[in-house]
Amino acid sequence: MDINEATAKAIAAERSAAGLTIKELSEKSGVPERTLIRMLKNERDIKVTQIAQLAEVFGINPHELIEEAEKFIARAARNEARERESRITDDLIEPRFENLPPQELAASRDMNRNLEAETPDE
Repeated sequence: MDINEATAKAIAAERSAAGLTIKELSEKSGVPERTLIRMLKNERDIKVTQIAQLAEVFGINPHELIEEAEKFIARAARNEARERESRITDDLIEPRFENLPPQELAASRDMNRNLEAETPDE
């Protein structure tokens, strides 16, 4: 996720929290409605002056929108790292068991299977 996409998400979140429609936000900020729509869809770069106009409507400082955008970026990076870690773990574990029938698969994950095999049935 780049800073532009993250800033669009931050703007969308603030708009939603303020309870404003895109048209209302456009009218209050002076950013044309079509431009605002394209910004929110990440179809165009967001200018610093537009960030300032939007921040004023939300009653926050422009840097607060950027800080929120940075949080979106950090969250996306953490999620990507978790997904990578999960794929690596799955790749290491699953090949050992992929050809086993279901009953053997369950037994292969049973920590006591060897102990039970050594204990005679009475």
